[in-house]
Amino acid sequence: MTVSQMTEAFLLNMGYSRADAAEPDVVEEYAPSLARWLNEGYARAVQRLRGREAAEAIAPLRGGADEPEALPEALHPLLADYAAARGQELRGNAQEAAGLYAAFERGLAEAARERRGAFAAWRAL
Repeated sequence: MTVSQMTEAFLLNMGYSRADAAEPDVVEEYAPSLARWLNEGYARAVQRLRGREAAEAIAPLRGGADEPEALPEALHPLLADYAAARGQELRGNAQEAAGLYAAFERGLAEAARERRGAFAAWRAL
């Protein structure tokens, strides 16, 4: 999932319609904060799944075509959830923010559990 695709998911999580998400002025309104929030979520996810050193080594997401390559593609939408949680929090929508943060954390917990399960299978051999 590219940054552009995550931006669209972010805007949908913020309550915008697909038509609004295609408007340049809507995207520009969030661009500076969104880049920071996506990278913050990216670093948190990588640190949680691969450790601090891996998180410090990732290249930040900058352009619309960039992808969070240090994460499996199935986890990319979680970054949009995290960014939208930050945005909803700033809007004062604590309930929506809590739900989005919970989705982010639940997704990471499931990914970590699957990863640990794979290692446990190797130990059993």
